[in-house]
Amino acid sequence: MFSTTTCDSNGIIATLILKRVILMKLLRQKLLRENQVNKPICKLPLTYLVCLLPVCILWRHHGGYFGTLMAPQWKQEFGSAEKMLAEVNRDELIMTMDSEDDRITSQLYAEGGSNYTTISSLAWRQATGATVAVYNYVTDETWMFMKEISSDGDVSTVDVVYPASPLFLWNYNHSFSPIKLILLPILNYANNETAKYGLNVPYNLSWAPHHLGTWPVCDLPPNRQEQMPMEESGNMLIMLAYLVKRDGDLSFLEPYWNLLSIWGQYLAASLPDPEDQLCTDDFEGPSPHNSNLAVKGMVGLRAYAYLLEKKKETKEAEELQKMDLNFTKIWWLDSMDGLTELHSRLQYNLHDTWSLKYNFLFRQVMNFTDIFTDEDITRELNFYMTRINEFGIPLDDRQAYTKADWQMWVAAMGTQDQFETITDLVYSFADKTPNMVPMTDWYYTFTAELKGFRARPVVGGFFSRMLLNYAVKA
Repeated sequence: MFSTTTCDSNGIIATLILKRVILMKLLRQKLLRENQVNKPICKLPLTYLVCLLPVCILWRHHGGYFGTLMAPQWKQEFGSAEKMLAEVNRDELIMTMDSEDDRITSQLYAEGGSNYTTISSLAWRQATGATVAVYNYVTDETWMFMKEISSDGDVSTVDVVYPASPLFLWNYNHSFSPIKLILLPILNYANNETAKYGLNVPYNLSWAPHHLGTWPVCDLPPNRQEQMPMEESGNMLIMLAYLVKRDGDLSFLEPYWNLLSIWGQYLAASLPDPEDQLCTDDFEGPSPHNSNLAVKGMVGLRAYAYLLEKKKETKEAEELQKMDLNFTKIWWLDSMDGLTELHSRLQYNLHDTWSLKYNFLFRQVMNFTDIFTDEDITRELNFYMTRINEFGIPLDDRQAYTKADWQMWVAAMGTQDQFETITDLVYSFADKTPNMVPMTDWYYTFTAELKGFRARPVVGGFFSRMLLNYAVKA
């Protein structure tokens, strides 16, 4: 966890790997020396947590990208572990880590207090530990991949990268941008550029891919994808639009404009009703006329229009914005439910239903005030606060279980009281769950028991509040 203003990307990557190698004993010694074990858990240094990347996650045995083996970035940088250890200035490294730890911990504490700092500490390690940086010998650049973990062994699942993205989008900038480095291999695959790596796998779908393969090999043909057309197309366009907004740089998208146009036109042709599709909450099965998925599509289409604006294709951008505005008006008419407690439905066609509309978040982050309204979001948050159980708010009205990451996305959009209330619920779950396993993101709101999944990087979404505040101030 290093300041990107003082280190280049290769140095950061190499140092993160280095920290994992040399600081296991140092961590224990430091904690014992400072008696950290007797202090509140929120005081545990985040920088030291991130250094303990699980060995099983690393690309130690050369992951393959469509026929080309790609070694870890640290090996390209140093050649060997011995050389890497020999070149480190331990005192300087520890000083930098302590400084970064203090900076990030103080920001988290100022935003949400002790409970927020604690669960974010856990989430930081879990999210970063699922990533690996490799050296792409073909294009002479660094790429990154993310492992889904526990729910599947997939490589760079787009709807896992997306919920994890707030952490990486908030704390890093253009000089070292993990999300950009994760999205590049996905863009290459979807843009039919795999042949130069040795394995020609034509991608012929009109929407974005779900993932690249099974860890650590990327070789998946499009007909074996878990198809989530609106979900993944929206995810990709939204994350790319935020990168452009944050960094002011369109150049990395130059090879992909035709691809982005295909995804944008797919969304335009498929909205306002997603019909019968899977969304990221695929454990529920397909959800016809899913109103939350429709929000994803509409924010995704607006993100594509934003990219066109930045590309100076003003006419097409304006046409898409008008189309999207009309879609959101239809969404409001078709999804509103309730007489005394006005809220949106789970599905357009199901009365007396509801679901967490976490997909509103990037409408706020990107400041897309021309689609939906602040009142829409306020009304939703107020309704959710009437559906609280002991350990959280259910994902929707069908089951008593929830997703920790999506709760924190929702909390990010609320008032300070709402944010702290939901944060305390997630903290209470993590504190009282009877399941002694790495933190899950899928659990029951009455008992805090694990429903499924563990150790997944999606908990990077705990940093949604930090990202939203940063984006608003920027």
